[in-house]
Amino acid sequence: MRYDLIIIGAGSSGLMIADQLNNTNLKVLLLEGSKRIGTKLLMTGNGRCNVLSSDSPSELEKAIHNGRFLRTAYHKYDLHNFFKKHKLPLKQENRRLYPASEKARDVVECFRIHNVHLQKKQKVSDLIFENNKIVGVKTDNQEFYGKNIVVCAGGKSYPQSGSDGSMHKILKKYGVKFTNIYPSEVALKYPDFVGLSGLSLNKVKMFNKKRNFIGSILFTHKGISGPVAISMGEFVARGEGDTFLDFLPDYTEEQLFDCLWEDKNYLKDKFPKRFYSHIMQYFPTTNPNKKEIRKFITNKIKRYQFNNVMTFPIEYAFTTAGGVSLKEISPKNCEHKRIKNLYFAGEILDLHGEIGGYNLMIAWYTGMIVADAIKDKFNIPEGD
Repeated sequence: MRYDLIIIGAGSSGLMIADQLNNTNLKVLLLEGSKRIGTKLLMTGNGRCNVLSSDSPSELEKAIHNGRFLRTAYHKYDLHNFFKKHKLPLKQENRRLYPASEKARDVVECFRIHNVHLQKKQKVSDLIFENNKIVGVKTDNQEFYGKNIVVCAGGKSYPQSGSDGSMHKILKKYGVKFTNIYPSEVALKYPDFVGLSGLSLNKVKMFNKKRNFIGSILFTHKGISGPVAISMGEFVARGEGDTFLDFLPDYTEEQLFDCLWEDKNYLKDKFPKRFYSHIMQYFPTTNPNKKEIRKFITNKIKRYQFNNVMTFPIEYAFTTAGGVSLKEISPKNCEHKRIKNLYFAGEILDLHGEIGGYNLMIAWYTGMIVADAIKDKFNIPEGD
């Protein structure tokens, strides 16, 4: 059988494309290399799956690296309405929306793909070209032919989810250009706090010269995790400069100085016991003068500098930053400008966002863009 579209990867973007083409009478093949669909989707948000952000289009554009690429999609597609039509009730926590059930499986199961040919355990090993035109894909034991191919194979992070970067090598072989790849949504390796493993702080600020994040951190046996550290991980990987922690962002240095000058034990009630003992080892002993106390406040409380901090390898990151260069991709249809009939969606593109549902929104939007492009190619009205 020759398919109208072959989708490589049954992750978030692949499921969206399959869903949008499910009732079009097109012959669509969905290939998944692992034994189940939506593997990474099931892991998102600790199994709760933060499907959307409530940000405005302008806010989304700022929160997503290369967000301008999706500018038209922000206004064209109503993701809230999509999930409403698919009978997935959502609930909002701050700016994040989760399934009301708090079960990622309900997100996977809401996609309607019953008319699509789904084949699991079919890992793509190569592309098939004839007369310089892409015509199909090879797996380890089979060949599949299609008029159009869309790559939704993810990045290089979390290889156990199926996105092991193998499609990167295949695509590069045929001249598809990639930007630099680095980890995003990744914890930090840093030795200074290993004795505090298992301890969390609820409100700290982590910052560099360009950006800052406020929230909780978790000390681990190898470094620092938690939302704030994971948000900053990408920028550590990119080498954006020195990184600092502010353990008491609600206080100015002058306010802290006044409190500590009056009461040397003032911080005792501000931190968990283990952290207080750790940080106070740097406090000047005997009769500290004003200069020594100010230095302690600056260097150990308000601007604690991470010297030689690193991220964990990309295999431990939840998201891949970087991917197929957007210079080669049309924002109108996500088709490769040189290799016609080859499309891309999701994490394999040089698009990624902060924590908060943005990366899934990239998958949903790019999936919808590709689905509409295929409908347009076969003269199927977009509403069908």
